[in-house]
Amino acid sequence: MSRELSIGVDHHEHAGCTVISVAGDIDHNSSELLRKTIERLVSECRPRIVIDAQKITFCDSTGLRALLSGARMTSEAGGWLRLAEVSDVLGRLLQITGLSAWFPVDADVAASLTQAAPRDLRLPD
Repeated sequence: MSRELSIGVDHHEHAGCTVISVAGDIDHNSSELLRKTIERLVSECRPRIVIDAQKITFCDSTGLRALLSGARMTSEAGGWLRLAEVSDVLGRLLQITGLSAWFPVDADVAASLTQAAPRDLRLPD
């Protein structure tokens, strides 16, 4: 039984990135929703994206393709795509396919936001 995919989008201006909360199955019926969400954000000049992946219950090859497409789109726009709190299901799939090296993975969204926050590049006084 398939669990319907739901996607929430939350902009974090202080960190200069957007968090996409994904819950349910990413499969051939739903992967286009994820890909189009990422594409829309990139077209809105929001290419720094964190995917909160803790509630992903299933992911097939089309879901992996959507994630890879998102990583490519964000990179080409000068940004990046990070994964936060990766579910066991997605984590195993990334390991099995050898794709874990393609995505920075953080323990949770807070850690991703810390990584995303602009850093003060001034030299100390």
